Order: sequence, then C-alpha cells, then structure tokens
Amino acid sequence: MLPLPPNTMDTGPHPLSKYLNSTVEAVFSVTQPHEEVYLVARIEKVLQGGITTCAEPYMKLGDAVKSTQRILQQVPLLCSRLGTYHMAFAWAARPVFQSGGNKLDLTAEFTALYKQERERLSNEELLKILSDFKNIHKAKLQTIPGSLVVDVVPQPPQSKTATLTSSLLPVRSRGRGGGADRDDTDTLSRVSPSCPPCLEVQEFLGGFHAPRIDPHLSLTHHLYVYPVTLKYDSQKAFAKARNISCWVQFKSSDVKGAKALPVIYSSAPGTVFCDGLHTTVLHHCTSPTFYTEVKLSLPIALSPSHHLLFTFYHISCDIAKTTKAKSSIRQPPPETIVGYAWLPLVDEQGRLLEDTHSLPVAANLPPNYLQFTSSKAAVPDVKWVDGHRPIFRVDTRLQSPIYTQDSSLHEFFSLCEQLKHKSGQLQPAVHTALERLAGVDLHVILQFLPILLTQLFHLLSNSSKDLETLKAEVVRTLVEVVDKVVEAGRSDLLKSYIEHIFVTRWTSPRPVQSTMTWQDSWSSTSDKVSTRVRNFCSTCGSSSRSC
Repeated sequence: MLPLPPNTMDTGPHPLSKYLNSTVEAVFSVTQPHEEVYLVARIEKVLQGGITTCAEPYMKLGDAVKSTQRILQQVPLLCSRLGTYHMAFAWAARPVFQSGGNKLDLTAEFTALYKQERERLSNEELLKILSDFKNIHKAKLQTIPGSLVVDVVPQPPQSKTATLTSSLLPVRSRGRGGGADRDDTDTLSRVSPSCPPCLEVQEFLGGFHAPRIDPHLSLTHHLYVYPVTLKYDSQKAFAKARNISCWVQFKSSDVKGAKALPVIYSSAPGTVFCDGLHTTVLHHCTSPTFYTEVKLSLPIALSPSHHLLFTFYHISCDIAKTTKAKSSIRQPPPETIVGYAWLPLVDEQGRLLEDTHSLPVAANLPPNYLQFTSSKAAVPDVKWVDGHRPIFRVDTRLQSPIYTQDSSLHEFFSLCEQLKHKSGQLQPAVHTALERLAGVDLHVILQFLPILLTQLFHLLSNSSKDLETLKAEVVRTLVEVVDKVVEAGRSDLLKSYIEHIFVTRWTSPRPVQSTMTWQDSWSSTSDKVSTRVRNFCSTCGSSSRSC
C-alpha cells in the first residue's frame, strides 16, 4: 500500500475500504499450468534517489545497528516530502508448479531479494532472467539481505475467507455441490467483517490459444493501462526532466477545469477508488521505463470524449538540510509538470481498443485538446515536445463483456442497437453484417455467445416488414454459430443458454414453434436449414416446446 497522493480526489470513505485493508490473501486462476509459470514480487520504497545509492545501506557488511539508525532517521523526512512517490528497489520470484508437471509446488521458496537494476525494469527484461531460472544464481545479480515468505496452497473447497472478484464483488458459494456464483447485488450484506477478505486476481487468457474459453457471465468491465517508455533524451522544451513520474487519469471531457473520474482502483490504504495514479520514478533518467499497472473500472457507456490523460512530472529529490523532520506541516512534494499525452478510448466506429499506442507529448494542455489527437501539422495552440514524434508508449488491455475487439461482431451489435429506432434504412448493412459473422473467430463467439444468440433471435422475431427478407439469412447464421459451438465440443454452453438465458417476448412457446412451421414452407434448400435449426434444441438435450 502506498500513501494517497495529496491531489487525489476522494469521494468519501468507501464502505469496503476499511475492510480491504486487512487483505493478506489472493486467488490466482491458472488455466494453463506449466513449470515456467512464476510468482514474481516487486518491492518498492519511498522515492529517495538512485537505486544503487538507496540499496547500499542495506547491503553493507559493517555495523548494522548504525546503518539501521541512519535509515530510520531519514524515513520521517523522506515520507513527509516524497511519500507520494515511489521507486523500484528489489524483486524476487518462485516457481508455481513442479518441474515436468502441472502439480502445484508447495515447497518452493522465493529467491533471494535481488536489487533492481535500472536497465532491467521492463517485463521483457525480467522474462529474460526467468527464462533461465534454474541458473539464476549464475546471473551475477546483487542481493539484498532479507527474505520473502509467501504460502502458496490450493484453494480449499470451503475457505474461511470471503472471496471477492477483481471487481470487488463477493463470490457466493453454492454449498456442497461445489463451484461459486458471482453476485453483483447487495455487496456488503454478503461480506462478514469477521471473515478476512481474499481477492481474485484477473487471469488474461491467450485468445484462441487457451484450452477452454467460457462466455462472459459477469460484469467485469475493466481497462488495464501500462505506461511503458518515455523517450525524453532529445527533448529541449524543459530544462529539468529527469526524475519522471507518469500520472494517469481517466476523464470524460477535455474542457478546461474538467475533473478526472474516480474510477481507478487505488493502492492507498483507506480508499478503494481514486482519480489518478503515479508510476514509479527512475532517478536521473531522461528515458524512463515504467512497469506500473493502472486498473480502471470503466463506465458502461463510453463516448468519444472519454479518454486517458497522462501528465508527466519531474520530481525533485533534493531535501533541504534545514527542513525539520519532525515538522507538523507536510510540505507538498517538489513536482514540476514536464508534458502531457492523451489517448481517446473509443475509435470512430465506437470500438474500445486494446493495443500498444505510441503517442506524441505536448508541453502544454490547451482546452479541447482531443481535437489535436491525430493532427500532425503545426497547431498554434499546442507546443509539441520533440517535434510531434511519438515518444511515449503505453499498452492497454480490456477485460469486458460489453465491448468486443472483433470488428465484425462489433458492427453487428451496433446495428442491432440502431434497429430499435430505424429498420428499412439498415437492411443492406444488416445483410452485410450477418455475412461477416461467418469470419468471427471461435473464441470470440464463445465469449459473446449468449449476447450473440439473443440478438439473432430478436432479429428472427422482428415484426418489421423491412427485415422480412433477412430472416432466412438470420437462420443460416444461427445454424453456422451452433455448428461451430457443437464442433468445438461446447454443447454445454447451448444447453445452459436455453435453460437459463433464452426467453421470448410472449408467455407461450408459440414464437419458436411458429418459426419452425414458417420454415417448412421454404424450398428444399431452406428445408435443410430448417431441419438443422430444429436440431439446435435436440443437440442441447431440450425440445423446442421446452424452450
């Protein structure tokens, strides 16, 4: 946990904030166990200076008592002036699974605490070291005296902790039958204050490479933001830009004075959400590498005005000798703004994209700055750093059942929404969208299967005369989707959809039966399609009447 930044907007005590302070357990789901899966711990400290200089007192073999006293004397002064900012200090790792198998390694221990090297801050550099983990003792890494002890055990069926999802929603046990439900209502009433919390950590699956893909069945609408690098070695806009921190915010407007939204999961004690988060600071580096993860709980509806704002600060580490460590007045950290970058989250088609973004950096932030996002020409209102070159790199990763990364599926869902207001004008577009659904990858279909089937059935039951000629195309698409799911061995998803999700607008089963009867009047080609649609229910072990 890190101190709360002084300019962070706090919306008041969150009901869960005090409870979450006692969190000491986490649950990791590993769909693809492998002996090269590692648990890595990064250790940080309050910003002080260079990593080597700050680690030296801990590594000296001299008088440990004097070194400890000297460090303790510096702590109050450092925390009072620079407590908001932090720096990389050390790291350690341990394997999660046994060698040559997928069984959990219960006896493995963390490595020694290795001093963080400023040239190896990125995840790529860390992976290079872990790729030869068996010979890590030959890597000539400097160690810091100390140890890290973490128990890694299988999650028991009946845990004495209260498990919360990555959205901080309680997981409700189903009892002896096993399994669990995500409950998105009445959060606090299902959390016992006497039961310590255990947080689920989000697992990122590798798309179609994952062995098993399940539909989105809970509302986990998160965006993960990873500032990666800033190339300031050639900039001449600022005299001092060396100890750089990146301040990440989420905004709904670019007008002057618009406040950031408190949707970022906070790492500070006593708060759950905040309106901004700082990355670590690399001392005396004009081209820093960042590794901080910023997790956002996104609003359901996003507009083109929603964006990420990145503000870069130079943090002065100079501490005046005349400053009294025991001063009752906390002085603000000596920070200076040295640039801005912004990233709209929604593209022209209304899609929320996850990608690697290379952005230019501006020396100032004019009102309505979003209009200058794609402009490469000279703009009087904006002074670009380093001639508008894309010198800032940031990665984003989306975990959402609302926005899909597939352009064909996104287009289809968008048209389904527009059909609520107009139909005749959209008939050609709907026809094209239905054809393009055939090219959607299987793993995307499985993730959005309940929504896709529901929208197709809504099209099939649409009473608009303008869409009458498209119903055969809708049935063909339904058959193709069902075939893909069955061939993938996931008939269980179809059965689950029929039993728990599928509903009609009428109280009787007539709509489905009427559709079947209507299909019988088609040509011989349509009769074949009709037969396969009837098999939609029989494949799942249900009859059309039970639907």
